Amino acid sequence: MINAHLRNFLTISALTIVLSACQTIELQTAMPAGTVTPAPHGYRALCKRTPSECVLPLDSGTRKELIALHNKAKDLIIPTPEQGDHWQSVSIRSAGDCEDFALTLRKHLRESLPEYSAAFLLATAYTETAQYHAVLTIETPSGTLVCDIRFPQCAPWDSFPYDWHLREVAGQNHWENIGDHETIAGIRSASIGD
Repeated sequence: MINAHLRNFLTISALTIVLSACQTIELQTAMPAGTVTPAPHGYRALCKRTPSECVLPLDSGTRKELIALHNKAKDLIIPTPEQGDHWQSVSIRSAGDCEDFALTLRKHLRESLPEYSAAFLLATAYTETAQYHAVLTIETPSGTLVCDIRFPQCAPWDSFPYDWHLREVAGQNHWENIGDHETIAGIRSASIGD
């Protein structure tokens, strides 16, 4: 009983701290919904090897300890271009790339906040240099945050210089194609003009 009360107190305290820290982030919009599309090959292979990484619980989500876990994931991944398309999360300091960072951060957030797992979704995009890239998105009541190995902090999704492509669908084995560039450009213009 005492442990449950202490855990609840610590969870509420940590959420208060994280949400207070995130109040300085000005979110404008959530990422748009897209069309159903198969998951990337590397992700399907990961789910076949490790189903627990891909099945979302029925609970809804937000975040706890985001800054600390973001830094922990960054410390675990030694940015290294990979040959091929091998997606994995890591628990010890290892070479990895963008999707390895996104999966590692998602795994730590889900372990820390299993009741909020549905809020932590992977997405892919093309960078400003046309490189295919993966990030972790976090749904919040104010919009979508993106955590990216290339940037020091999580930030609103529409602040990144990306052409968005695919996004994981919570609790499903398919992803959405969010790559409608006209729709995204319209959303960016509307949020900038507000």
